[in-house]
Amino acid sequence: EAETALGKALEKDSNYLPALVKMAELMYRNMKYAGALKLATRALSINTEDGGANFIYGVINDQLGNITDAKDGFDIASLDPAYRSAAYTSLAGIYFKENKLDRAIAYADRAMISNQYNIEALQLRALICRSKKEADKANETIGAILRLDPLNHFARFEKYLLEPNMANKD
Repeated sequence: EAETALGKALEKDSNYLPALVKMAELMYRNMKYAGALKLATRALSINTEDGGANFIYGVINDQLGNITDAKDGFDIASLDPAYRSAAYTSLAGIYFKENKLDRAIAYADRAMISNQYNIEALQLRALICRSKKEADKANETIGAILRLDPLNHFARFEKYLLEPNMANKD
């Protein structure tokens, strides 16, 4: 139904930015990446600073392996308060995959400044700290995750990886 409604909106005005962005999101979720990228690019040609268009452009390009374009999209999306935390979290993930751990943790921390309840950024931070062999910082971050989400399986597994004992395994 959403695709039909968005299609009708775009028939009336093919440059209606909110409909272009939402249709790009919908196509991304349906794994139609080429079409989604085309719509996101068109949305950006209308307004290069639109947070939503830049964020979905970053998400699509990250999925397609176009990392430079993904970083560009997330960088610009981070200027919009509505997308700032999510964009910084995505950038942290990209830099973690590139093994640029200092940069990754800096972006995870920025994401936390924008949204102190960003579990994904906290999880990335814990993973990065463990990768950097900074057990104290990793444990501190795991504690923060468990205070927000006491049943978080990721945090409990990270705790076990830091200290592989029976208590943590249980």
